[in-house]
Amino acid sequence: MTVLKPVGIFREMYSGGHDDLPSLFASFTQRPIEDRAHILDYLRAAPPVLDVLDVERDLIDNTQNIMSAASLISDGTWIWRVDSIHYLSRYAIDIPDEFLQHVRGLDYRPPTSAPDSEEFDAAMMSYF
Repeated sequence: MTVLKPVGIFREMYSGGHDDLPSLFASFTQRPIEDRAHILDYLRAAPPVLDVLDVERDLIDNTQNIMSAASLISDGTWIWRVDSIHYLSRYAIDIPDEFLQHVRGLDYRPPTSAPDSEEFDAAMMSYF
């Protein structure tokens, strides 16, 4: 069974059913992540796995809109949304050490494609 680990996905992004996810508002940190820009480049460069045409309002700065917010991106091990990138790039939101080590271990280079299997698709859809 494929299990995808969420990064930058928060329970407030869903209208219900994801109480297992951390709270966006409890995820702020003072911890510096010196290579945050490289981590964000990795998040942006990984392959999209589900495109969603939607617009969501920024949950922190209620004046900004995020296009295709619920669209999903994955490197086959981790999964995140377009709005995850928005929050992680604009706010001092913590990033799990396990993900940081994963990305650094890949020298900040994501795969060019996501897995193509029914198991992966089922795991991915649990975040839609």
